[in-house]
Amino acid sequence: MSSSMSAPRGITGLQYAHLLRLMAMRQAVVFSAIAILLALSRAAAQNPAAPGSESSEGKKVFTSAGCAKCHDADGSKKLADGTTLLGRLSKVKDPEARLGTRLKNAEQRRQVFLYLKPLIADSH
Repeated sequence: MSSSMSAPRGITGLQYAHLLRLMAMRQAVVFSAIAILLALSRAAAQNPAAPGSESSEGKKVFTSAGCAKCHDADGSKKLADGTTLLGRLSKVKDPEARLGTRLKNAEQRRQVFLYLKPLIADSH
């Protein structure tokens, strides 16, 4: 076998040609998949998930769970001790975990945290 394009022993020329075509098609599919994944990752980096949708879900949970009764819809109502929910959350290391004292459902807690996070940042 002096030529790299000759068929290995036990394989006919037609079988070898078919094998080469299959390998080329496989390579094209792999490269196409990589190109698609790169394009999708670039698009995702340029267009992160709309924070408004998570925020609006969090606001719904905040209201429906009764949080807004004591804290107002934006968490800014002063409580009897003169603090606000936003002020309290801004002082703790993990505000999302702190919400767990009242919100036991992890998904709801996450949604409420995503709703309150920009409000907490604006409160200082």
